[in-house]
Amino acid sequence: MITEIAKFVETIPTRYHTEGLKPASGLHIIVELDESGNLKDDSYESYIISKKAEREPIWDYLSEMEYYSKWIDSNKCLDVGGTGKMKIHSAIPYALWFRKDNLDDISNRIFYYFKNIYDMQGIDDKEKKYIETIEHFCKIDLIGLIKNDPKLEKIKGSDYIKVYFRVDKEKVVKSYQRYLDRYLYLKDTFNIKLDDGRVVGMTSFLTGDNEKKVFLRHQTAPYVINERVDQEILKRLYQFEKLLLSEPRKLPNPLPIFVDEKELNSEVVRLYRSNPDKPLTFHEIIRQLFEQKKEDLSKYYLMNWKKGIVSNKLTAIINDFEFVPMFKYELGKILIRNVMEIQDYKERKIENVFELESVIDKQFFYKIQKETKYRYENLFFNYFSDDVEPQKGYEIRAVVKNNLLKYRKAFYDYIYKSRTQAITGKMFYDLALSTIIDEIKQNDNFDETYTIREKLNILFSLNHIFDKNNNNFKGVNMASKIPEYQERMRKIFNDENYHIAEDDEFAFAAGQLIYYILKQSKSSNKSHALLEPFISKSDPKQFRQMIIRGIDQYKHAFEWYGSGKGRFEKLTGEIMGYECKTSINEMLPVILAGYFSQSLIYEPSQNNQTK
Repeated sequence: MITEIAKFVETIPTRYHTEGLKPASGLHIIVELDESGNLKDDSYESYIISKKAEREPIWDYLSEMEYYSKWIDSNKCLDVGGTGKMKIHSAIPYALWFRKDNLDDISNRIFYYFKNIYDMQGIDDKEKKYIETIEHFCKIDLIGLIKNDPKLEKIKGSDYIKVYFRVDKEKVVKSYQRYLDRYLYLKDTFNIKLDDGRVVGMTSFLTGDNEKKVFLRHQTAPYVINERVDQEILKRLYQFEKLLLSEPRKLPNPLPIFVDEKELNSEVVRLYRSNPDKPLTFHEIIRQLFEQKKEDLSKYYLMNWKKGIVSNKLTAIINDFEFVPMFKYELGKILIRNVMEIQDYKERKIENVFELESVIDKQFFYKIQKETKYRYENLFFNYFSDDVEPQKGYEIRAVVKNNLLKYRKAFYDYIYKSRTQAITGKMFYDLALSTIIDEIKQNDNFDETYTIREKLNILFSLNHIFDKNNNNFKGVNMASKIPEYQERMRKIFNDENYHIAEDDEFAFAAGQLIYYILKQSKSSNKSHALLEPFISKSDPKQFRQMIIRGIDQYKHAFEWYGSGKGRFEKLTGEIMGYECKTSINEMLPVILAGYFSQSLIYEPSQNNQTK
């Protein structure tokens, strides 16, 4: 993992690390000194950067200097010595950072700051002499110049004052490398010097020093340090962490890191920022990479990450990091059929995993805008979130939230890692059916069936993707079977010698009859929640008893011919006369298919008899 991240960073152009960055809010000052340490004429420049400030050309210089001046963290500060350390937050001799509130204390910290800079290896006599002129200027003149700057009053006490001394960029970069060489290891006591002279130690990237924190240490591990790396890898990991924390963002999430594929890694970065105003999503990047390679992508580490605050420090939090041997982008021609015959419903082809993700997200992991009742996809933003509650003005139903927590990681592995075994047929069946039942319970309008029927379309059309043998439906492809049940219903009505022949046919017919019964209700707030008492019965005898009660409740609305030839009478007789052996729970989707399909009782027959 560490080696691959380091190799990935090597493929990124140096300029990419700093381009487009925004300097921190506060007062930024640029000064230029002559060889004697005096301020050159008219060389004092100051700029106020605010959160809402619009980009100016000087930002490129300021953000670049900021990038090469920042301390690693407060434990690696340079103004160590005396009392009151950690007032200066920069890390090179050509920059001086501190907060406005500490302006009067900085003079007392400058000595220690530069003393620790001189102690670093690699400073020659010429550079040291120039650094001494900067130190002298900081002690004698700088604070007074800042206090006389009228812009000082326009920033808050907690804002930064960042002073930069204009020198060649090469000097700035070299001085920052010296700082990293000295302080980038997590702890010097963990370092080891190898026979070839290299020093290896422990990285601070996603690693903490738990030596004094007993409950955070591995109690049973046979080692104290799990891995040591050399300085060059340390620097790459540090650069990588800064990329993760950059604003604006410089890497996609999730992030694919290809093994031994420099061109692909470079292309990931290039594609992501190819449109700075609207960076490409992971989906768009993968699509373009796939179109370039014309084959499934393989052998990459996939990292899902986010920015977060840990111990009051902004840090990169890795949600998931795993090797993907093969990513299957295309799924072939998968058709979502209009099994439930929804008017104006467009059948849809699903050709790749991201289209599948979109359908699953929209149908089963949605959030609802409270005022408009409009539904929005929710899964992608909640694959790893600790808090799945939506923002104000939205809601997530209890069943949807429960399914989100149960199945989101499995769907992430299925979609992004091509782990087809991550989602089983039972999982998909439970997800779809529990959501459909919840839709029925939440329904408040008998004429509104679109969302329920749409989900039934998804269940019947996509079941075979996760349930290869259609075990959820006794080996039957329901998308093809529903039209057959409809034809059998017509046969019941039109052929006196035809009778229900199997349990699923009974279930479909029962759904049709229950719909016809409930439609007779004259309630002003009639809804499909009336269906719930019927489908809550598991025993077929109790199920039939509920149908009898429904008929009795609305008997005044039915027309009885007494001959058994009317459609309602014929259907009721078939259902009451059939001995079902299968649990109602097992046949629930078929019952719902019958209930929400076109009511064939109302369909005109060849002799126009509709009773």
